[in-house]
Amino acid sequence: MRDDLTTSRILVETNAVAVDLPQGAVRLPLQSLPSQYADWLEAGRRHLYESLAGQTHSVRFFSQHLPVLVTQTEGRVFPFNCCHKGVGLIPKAEYLSEFIELFRSTLAKTENQPWQESLQQRIQAVSKFYFDREKIDYRAMSTLEIFQRQTLQNLRRIPLAGLLFCGDGPDYVSFQLNCAVEILEPDEPRHTFVVLARSLFEHDSFHLTQRHFPHAYIFWISEVIDKTPFRVATTPERSTPPVPADGLRWDEEAWLAFQHAPAMIQTHIREQIENYARCKGVTEINLRLVQQAKEELM
Repeated sequence: MRDDLTTSRILVETNAVAVDLPQGAVRLPLQSLPSQYADWLEAGRRHLYESLAGQTHSVRFFSQHLPVLVTQTEGRVFPFNCCHKGVGLIPKAEYLSEFIELFRSTLAKTENQPWQESLQQRIQAVSKFYFDREKIDYRAMSTLEIFQRQTLQNLRRIPLAGLLFCGDGPDYVSFQLNCAVEILEPDEPRHTFVVLARSLFEHDSFHLTQRHFPHAYIFWISEVIDKTPFRVATTPERSTPPVPADGLRWDEEAWLAFQHAPAMIQTHIREQIENYARCKGVTEINLRLVQQAKEELM
């Protein structure tokens, strides 16, 4: 075990990442974020920006942005260090300078405007990155280190981490990313990009104002584990969509998504969705309608 390890050392290839661990080097597979999770991240971000553009005074917990980050603390009975980190995406290398320039120019144009008046310009700038999938490197995610405490100490010695994302109902999307972690210094262009992306919303209500970011982390995705809860069917009848008295029907895909909800609130959620369907004048509940009901009612 080396006691002189002061920073993580990793080498990123196209489909693999080599990681220098205290017990020796390992080579891990590298993979892109599956499309269903990329869809979920994008949907959450679109909802956030729409809420901000509508000048909603309070932004709810942004699940797609705030996973639980787990790192390893050596030499302790409980080696699990957990925290929330605001996590985003990064551009492919060939587009990095394009977005650094865009974010810098946007901040320069808006620096003398009242913060709320500049909101639409800031949203437009960051949307050009987050909603252009051809320019995003889905093999990685990123965040900033502010506090320089246990998480940084852990990653300097063991540059491995887990990110656990958990969404709300009725589908309760949840997944774990197991990653090799690259620590970036302030003079690194990717560090600059991540800082600028945060700076576009530094003074909005959902951020704690912070001007000093000594490090950034790049989470290179090696494993993706589906953690979405599901109901274990005990009898065939429990997995069969019901038929209400008025003939309103659930299709199988929508009913399966509904069954992900915890049993204690399923009756309430079902009533909400069925009432929503009746108000829309539909006779069959599909997955798209379930998602619409979730966005509008929950």
